[in-house]
Amino acid sequence: MAPVTQIMYFKTSSSYLQDPSRLISELATTSSVGKIEGLSKAYLGFETEDPSNAFWIFEWTSKSAHDTYHQTDTFKATQAAARQVFASKPTHTFVEFSNASQIFSAPVTEFVTFTLKKGASMDTLQPLVKRLQDKLPGTPKFHGSSWAPVVDKAETIHGVLGWDSVQAHWDAVSSGPLKDTIDEVKEVADLWLVHAILTHYDV
Repeated sequence: MAPVTQIMYFKTSSSYLQDPSRLISELATTSSVGKIEGLSKAYLGFETEDPSNAFWIFEWTSKSAHDTYHQTDTFKATQAAARQVFASKPTHTFVEFSNASQIFSAPVTEFVTFTLKKGASMDTLQPLVKRLQDKLPGTPKFHGSSWAPVVDKAETIHGVLGWDSVQAHWDAVSSGPLKDTIDEVKEVADLWLVHAILTHYDV
């Protein structure tokens, strides 16, 4: 089975905003009965556009490893602590990215989705994403990208891109070939995009 990245995105509680490290420590202590089987890396952070929104990123050896963990007593024990963090029900997105760790470790990570418009075809969108991916290397202050369809959502492609800063991203796509390609993408797909500053946590 292929490795999978779980992206949790949610509105945070005021207590988490005030002291995220304390609540993370509580979660870690609650689950310290042993290493979580199948979990390889974790990244946590806040959206730059609206810092009351947070990301938890978990890299699993497979989707089944995640599903198995959710049946364990360890997972159930973390839920009381986790509820202190959430001010909204988190969205869970699973994507089979390749080599995303360097992107999540960049100073800023861009999260972007392209969802097909009605009547549009993935046969049109996928070549545009490939062109975008091919043109990005060599862009100033760029740390790499990874793109893949969202698991169980065949009409959506998810991208993660690493940058030195949010401004570095906007500078890169304000004109030229990257902007031209993105404009073509917007003709066939709806675009969602935010940035986050992530911190790696040992698991």
